[in-house]
Amino acid sequence: MQIRKATIKDAEALLSLYEDLGYPTTASNLARCLEIILSQPHYSYLLAERNGEILGFLDYAKLLFFEVAGSYYRILALSVAKEVRRQGIANKLINKLKKQAVKEGIKVLALNSGLTAKRNVAHWFYQAVGFEKVTAGFALYLKSQHK
Repeated sequence: MQIRKATIKDAEALLSLYEDLGYPTTASNLARCLEIILSQPHYSYLLAERNGEILGFLDYAKLLFFEVAGSYYRILALSVAKEVRRQGIANKLINKLKKQAVKEGIKVLALNSGLTAKRNVAHWFYQAVGFEKVTAGFALYLKSQHK
């Protein structure tokens, strides 16, 4: 298995992983999203691939701390195909990001995760690989002002 950066050409192969996360979409929409995200210098996707098959991905952004000088990585999404879970794939993706962070002098990885019961296994995994539950997340969904 290899870990590599995603490209726009990977959009169709990522569809089922997005659906597993609860974000069903189309290949054309995902390609547009990837094009925008991958054009940003502080955003990236890591893919776990074996024999040309994408098994999982980790999407992240490099952000700045507001309270101290320095940066951190925020994991935006992590998904592994259902049929290959519990084989260390998510761990390998996170370890790749950790190594990259250390090279860049980044000392913190952060993520948010939904509070639904179906996310409990993910929460257990995050804690098992060293993440600590330290914050609560909030969202405010804004309605379009255009009619």
